[in-house]
Amino acid sequence: MKFLKSPVTAGLFVFMSLALAGCPSSYQKLSTKPVEKVNDHVLTSKQFANQLARRLRNFDALAAKDPNNIHRIKEEILRDFLVKSLTLDWARAQSIVISETMLDKEVDKLRANYPDDLSFRRALALENLSFSEWREELRYSLVEKEVFKKLNEKVKAPGDEEIKRYYEDHKDRYKRKERIYIRQIVVDEDAKADAIKADLKTGDFAELARKFSITPEAKTGGVVGWIEKGSVDYFDPLFSAGAGLQTVKSPFGVHLIRVEKKAPATTLPLEEVKSQIVRALKAQREQAEYVAWLDAQLRSSKVLKDYELLNTIKVDTRGPND
Repeated sequence: MKFLKSPVTAGLFVFMSLALAGCPSSYQKLSTKPVEKVNDHVLTSKQFANQLARRLRNFDALAAKDPNNIHRIKEEILRDFLVKSLTLDWARAQSIVISETMLDKEVDKLRANYPDDLSFRRALALENLSFSEWREELRYSLVEKEVFKKLNEKVKAPGDEEIKRYYEDHKDRYKRKERIYIRQIVVDEDAKADAIKADLKTGDFAELARKFSITPEAKTGGVVGWIEKGSVDYFDPLFSAGAGLQTVKSPFGVHLIRVEKKAPATTLPLEEVKSQIVRALKAQREQAEYVAWLDAQLRSSKVLKDYELLNTIKVDTRGPND
């Protein structure tokens, strides 16, 4: 769990308003009314409005008032609450519990990412979250992780025949273009490049790279590593160039390049990509298991949504002087 900085224009705020024709007591009554109920879990209109405001802070003023964006985010909030409720119910049935000790340890780990407690509290404030709300969100993320772990215990590893069939069906993914392995020295002037060329007749390329190159790989002796054909346009001429030192110009400066190895275009063998394929197949099975599980939880649960109440929740954006 991490906080996101809002790109909303400085001084711009998102306000949620419940469309009411009555007095403050009517507002209080309506704000505690549920917009969604999942079994014994309730999402009130006020909680929904707060979540909507929080999510819209990641939009600029125009996008925040776009009806399509508002509708999409409203549906996301309803869906997320539904999934969260079903997950918590199943976790409770499976006796999955996050202890206070485990939660405290996770809290301390995340707070350690901030230089001090004030910075941490400011991050919470920017997201319009109290510490207790954030802590409960963190608790849920740990519950969710344990639920996924338990569900994935049912997923079997793919067999050799399945792996081979996947490889043959997706062979294009494992094609590799022609490659070169290069080392370079980059300077900002032609005169410097000419002087280094002269030094390279007797000097060590790596040492000169460490001493004169202005790009980050200078500290590793100018090693760029493997470059695929077509990946960097100003390196492409190197694939047809002869042996010896090559000079290339780019927006970064003058490159003195030594091609140390070449590799032809090829298709990676099955053994080399087997672990990737296993991960891909397991991910497919885990997703299928999760979808089947979610469908089963949904069919055995009671879900109510009040769309009439949802439509009373409006979005308004105002500058600080409005």
